[in-house]
Amino acid sequence: MPLNKSIGNMYNFITHTWNTIKGECPHGCSYCYMKRWGKQPPLHFDEKELKTDLGTGNFIFVGSPCDMFAKHIPYGWKIDTLDH
Repeated sequence: MPLNKSIGNMYNFITHTWNTIKGECPHGCSYCYMKRWGKQPPLHFDEKELKTDLGTGNFIFVGSPCDMFAKHIPYGWKIDTLDH
């Protein structure tokens, strides 16, 4: 599975994004950029992302659409992401 090339300009040093935890963020911030995409599916862990080759020399923004360290994110999801 390929990495997602970063196309935003919020952080110009980011080369890619990688997201194992997807769906509706538990914070629901009114200013979140994800709101432009409409209602998100329920929060879930996308195990197929663990097959992604993260490469070398990349500066990867992990968890760009959701706060993976939010209180209600299952601990195992965080560990699996960080272990990869």
